[in-house]
Amino acid sequence: MLTPQELLEIVDTLHPQLDTLNAWITKDLISRLMARLGRGEDFLLTGTDQWQLEVYKSAGGHMEALQQEIQRFTKKTEAEVKAIFEDAGIRAWAADDVFYVAHGFESVPLLQSESMVRLLTDTYQRTNGEIRNFTRTTAKASQQKLMTVLDNAHFKVMTGAQSYTQAVKEAVNDIVTEQAKVHYPTGHVDTIETAVLRAVRTGVAQASGNMAIQGMIERDWDLIRVSAHIGARYGDGGENPSNHFWWQGKLYSRTGKSTEYPDFEECTGYGTGAGLCGWNCRHSFGPGDPEHNPYENFDAEENKKAYDLSQKQRQAEARIRNAKLKVLGLREAVDGAEDAEAKATLQDEYAKAAAKLQGYNAAYNKFCEDNGLKKLSDRISVAKWTRSEAARATAAARKANN
Repeated sequence: MLTPQELLEIVDTLHPQLDTLNAWITKDLISRLMARLGRGEDFLLTGTDQWQLEVYKSAGGHMEALQQEIQRFTKKTEAEVKAIFEDAGIRAWAADDVFYVAHGFESVPLLQSESMVRLLTDTYQRTNGEIRNFTRTTAKASQQKLMTVLDNAHFKVMTGAQSYTQAVKEAVNDIVTEQAKVHYPTGHVDTIETAVLRAVRTGVAQASGNMAIQGMIERDWDLIRVSAHIGARYGDGGENPSNHFWWQGKLYSRTGKSTEYPDFEECTGYGTGAGLCGWNCRHSFGPGDPEHNPYENFDAEENKKAYDLSQKQRQAEARIRNAKLKVLGLREAVDGAEDAEAKATLQDEYAKAAAKLQGYNAAYNKFCEDNGLKKLSDRISVAKWTRSEAARATAAARKANN
């Protein structure tokens, strides 16, 4: 069994790679966009056939470069994900093994159990496969985004619907306001950061759960103890699997033999996305008994408050990361603009974005201080956000606020 804190922190080491990929995509898109749009109106007013040729060249170059960047990302990420699964597997099984030894069973190290190693390996490989699929859809979506934005800008200027400067400004903002996206077969869309982190956290939780079930089957152990933590999601507040607060910290019967305890899967929704070990779930479980319960009972209102605060904190952190990526992208656009009027307009956009970022940072710090929350610097950091980048943004924000 893994602790809720371990499951919360398990994906933290992936943030740097995701930040690097997001920053690279934004800067490459802007660089190629400005190479087509940033040289002035005369360069934009070309024939449609010539323009389409230039767009295809830009999009093809972006796709080729992005595929190479994704290969680097995948290589680093797969190594990191493997380390995450190995560490989680060792910790989860060690906790269960201690319990079994205390109840008269012989200790079995993880690497000596073929069934446990197989379960861990299968889940790790499936998770890596998901990540590879995510990056493939991201590359296609990114290429299409560049083509669409370029074509829209060209059309608006050619038809007189917008001035050249306004079209450039809008095109740049279209690129910098969105992170790289993952498109699912169902039509659902996520940022690549959300998709990867959720896949790994959920995969680790599922691996831990599969190993726990296997250990109980091999020892004919029926009772299951589910972990608990303050700030558990509460769903609709009813007695159902989506209300994690309702089923956490309790004993359950795995097989139905122990009739005085509720059915494990029916109550917790184990094996479903909304239930135990589902999407982003921080709960885990292992063998249990009535005499030992390390988890305290939390007050429902206090739990609700803690959960709501954690969600607001995550939203504030995501807002800051997105704002930093926007500032990075706008700075790239300013540097790539050769037309004086467009450059001045983009500089103004950069200053406004930097001022917003400054406001988001101040609001985040105050929110954490007012509610006694720990500020998590790794969750508001972005790759390529150097001291010089921060200083330049601060200076621009100061100018915008005056």
